[in-house]
Amino acid sequence: MAGKVLIITGKLVEREELTDILRDQYEVICAPSGEDGRRLIVDNGEELEAVFIRADLPGIPGDALLKAAAEGGIVKRIPFIAIEGEEDPETSNEWFELGVMDFVRRPFRSRTIRRRLENLIRISKRQEKSTEKLGAQDETLKKQFKLLTLQSEELKKSRNSLLEALGSIVEYRNLDYSDHIGRVKLFTQFLGTRLMKDYPELGLTPEKIELYATASMLHDIGKICLPDSIILKPGRLTSEEIEVMRSHTSKGCEMLEGIREYLSKDHYNAAYDICKYHHERYDGGGYPEGMGGDMIPLSAQIVSIADTYDGLVSERIYKKAVSKSKAFEMIVTGECGVFAPRIIESFRRCRAEYESIVDQTGMDLAAE
Repeated sequence: MAGKVLIITGKLVEREELTDILRDQYEVICAPSGEDGRRLIVDNGEELEAVFIRADLPGIPGDALLKAAAEGGIVKRIPFIAIEGEEDPETSNEWFELGVMDFVRRPFRSRTIRRRLENLIRISKRQEKSTEKLGAQDETLKKQFKLLTLQSEELKKSRNSLLEALGSIVEYRNLDYSDHIGRVKLFTQFLGTRLMKDYPELGLTPEKIELYATASMLHDIGKICLPDSIILKPGRLTSEEIEVMRSHTSKGCEMLEGIREYLSKDHYNAAYDICKYHHERYDGGGYPEGMGGDMIPLSAQIVSIADTYDGLVSERIYKKAVSKSKAFEMIVTGECGVFAPRIIESFRRCRAEYESIVDQTGMDLAAE
């Protein structure tokens, strides 16, 4: 049997129904009030796997109990799931800010409750393990900044290592984006090389392609600034949360400004363009500025397809992976937004290289 699950609600029917659903897999303990909930959290400590909690609790209110748990670091260690009543439909956004990872509402569906709880517990445990990795990344960054004093080729190697370390922090934060930046870098190199051969007039060179590929590692660096409740949310984002998520483009540019002195002018400019504009679309349907056509920097256009393709063939907390063939079709048909015709044509020609990367990394999780 797994660990303990605590259910804190003054509604007897909710305690009974959730207990019936979970008792086969967990040791279920219940609290009918905020005071009892606080005591059981303290008494059971490390044994708790998850907590279901209602807002309108007798005694200590649910939000006060949740704030105390957040201040004590408990919310970061185990998932809190809000039991949402029909009378409080506007609670969701406020509680996400406090650290709640999911919501349930009656009528409870047994299979859905069990599956979502398993996923949330798995995510929390992976996040706990990633804390040590984040600490190691911080040490790596300090070393990389010292290396930036080196000259010539050593300086170039240090810059690349710094960018890779910064990009890796985003992956450890997202938990399930395993080597996303590495694959985007490879996809960028393949597509850039194909474009250079197909359209010499674009002025691409091996040096520029390498620069774009290296800078692509920072395309999502702004997500470091976003709250866990959005980054790790397993369900669909609200309109407000989507706006916060989209802000990672501008926040990433702000972070780049902070390390500008450690980058060459070319590295900074490429990273800035990619970070800011990799979600723009050729028909003006992207963000953050709704740019269109060749107003979008070429570097951002190349990384945009690389990032989109990897996002499609990868499994995420909130979605399943699609097959290689489906991902290819979605991009060329414009289902994922409109890309430049020349870039789409070159993307068609390097399809085999893209699919080879997927096969080599063993990440083709969807059936063809």
